[in-house]
Amino acid sequence: MAMALAKELTNHSLPEIGDAFGGRDHTTVLHACRKIEQLREESHDIKEDFPI
Repeated sequence: MAMALAKELTNHSLPEIGDAFGGRDHTTVLHACRKIEQLREESHDIKEDFPI
């Protein structure tokens, strides 16, 4: 969730976000963002709580 929020709320690149999360690869950040988007589509509660 935090990686997805960082992507949505900042202008940082995926590698920069990954670095901020302990040196994670940019593909890890991309996977996290896609997973959160999938969860938002499937869960009304998550969509309401995180309307990014």
